[in-house]
Amino acid sequence: MKKIGKFLYHLIIFFLVAAGIGAAAYYGYRYWQRQELEKARPRLVKAKDGTNINASWHSYPAYQKDLKKNFSFIAQNSRYVPPRTWVGKDVIVPGLQSTKSYDFKNKKFDTADSMTPQGIAVAGKYLLLTAYDGQREHASVIYVLDSKTGKYLKTVQIQGRPHLGGIAYDEVAQNIWLTGSKNGNSALMCFSLQTLKNYNAKHHVPIEYKYQIEIPTVERASTVTYFDNQLFVGFFNMYGRGKVASYAIKRGGKNSGSITNNEIKAVTGTVSWSDPSGETSMDKQIQGIAFYQNRIFLSQSYGSGPSKLYVFPTTALSALNEQNAELVIDLPPYLEQIAAYKGQLLCIFESGSKLYARPQLVIMDRILSLNINALFDR
Repeated sequence: MKKIGKFLYHLIIFFLVAAGIGAAAYYGYRYWQRQELEKARPRLVKAKDGTNINASWHSYPAYQKDLKKNFSFIAQNSRYVPPRTWVGKDVIVPGLQSTKSYDFKNKKFDTADSMTPQGIAVAGKYLLLTAYDGQREHASVIYVLDSKTGKYLKTVQIQGRPHLGGIAYDEVAQNIWLTGSKNGNSALMCFSLQTLKNYNAKHHVPIEYKYQIEIPTVERASTVTYFDNQLFVGFFNMYGRGKVASYAIKRGGKNSGSITNNEIKAVTGTVSWSDPSGETSMDKQIQGIAFYQNRIFLSQSYGSGPSKLYVFPTTALSALNEQNAELVIDLPPYLEQIAAYKGQLLCIFESGSKLYARPQLVIMDRILSLNINALFDR
């Protein structure tokens, strides 16, 4: 009996030592991978305002190689971009290494190195990208780029530290809409395109809103898109199904270009893509919604697994269940908002943030532009 006990004791010790060696080797290898990733990063290049404008993780050939190796169909599709729709094609996401923003902790403007991309929209001559500080210390921002060239122009400071999961442009009223919160409720904030043009980034002051509207019927507004004179506001749910509500924009009279209090009160949140108690259902972890011609697109991601792009006919607006999708496509991890523009689907990812980037991922430090028609040529 003693011999058996001694044998078991030595066996346990052996397995513990082996497990320790294995764990040390695993984490040692991961550490080595991270160091190699850091060493391979492109040279840091900053604009005059201190915002980095270089690709934060990959040279262009390395980016294309990684995308082709892991998502060959997406890599092939991203090359099907006609000259008239080069907006957003392989455009570098600025500010991932260095962004000047107000530091609420130290009460001064300094450099944030953990900005995390969330939203994307085309507004006139501008390509707009939203980001929040992953460390939750600095003010959220909007990067303003030239839509034709992708050149970085300036950074807009936003009031507070909202997640900024959604941004949309109403080309009729020429207003830019953001998701956020006010008085503990979900909210939509808006400023005009002219205000954006006139914004002086050198002053480091938050941009002034034209409207701030509470929408208590949507628990947490996480994405917004514009389509057919309406704002579609989505709610991301980590554990259950999401929700979306549509709000008609007033055209004429007082508060033209905005949504009204009566409109907000009339919306119950069950317009489409609702929670289980509503009319329809949709899988959880939806990050973005976009409309183009006769189709609806939903982006889905959570965690480091492949993201999903769901495509529905617009006739399915009241039944956006994944089982009704006419197309489901795998995309790189950490896909956030999507925007449809002139036959292209512009996709932004948060994997370029230093909080998410790691060697095992296809790190997307550029905008991905997909040809919508080519998505169906599989």
